Amino acid sequence: MRRLSLLLSLLVAVGCAADVTDPALAPTDANVVGTFSLTSSNGRLLPIIARLTSDEEWDLTSDQFVIGADNTWTETTTYLITSFATAGTSTQFSTSSGTYAISNNTINFVMTVGGMAGFTGSVTGKTLSLLYNGGSFIYSR
Repeated sequence: MRRLSLLLSLLVAVGCAADVTDPALAPTDANVVGTFSLTSSNGRLLPIIARLTSDEEWDLTSDQFVIGADNTWTETTTYLITSFATAGTSTQFSTSSGTYAISNNTINFVMTVGGMAGFTGSVTGKTLSLLYNGGSFIYSR
């Protein structure tokens, strides 16, 4: 669960229960630099069940995406893990990072730490929208 690609795949799988049309991105602003917090995934508000097994539940409680002026990005995710055997909870963090380039009014992200995935996004005003594996992830400043 340390990788963005796994996280986003799980979120997409959870979000597939609802009918979601192909999401589209608005043209990105020229200035995309900033710190953004995840507010929803496929229309679902946080917290979101990211992983559920017979032993435990992983709830995504926060996700911060930082886009730097040096064409790098970093993403930090926080999970609350509940053990069904003990009813105890713990917190787990994961971090991913990479580079980005803006082309054709879209931000093209490449993951270099935490996996080797590519995904697209755009910043419009105070909103960062990311598309990954058919899922839509909305962040705000």
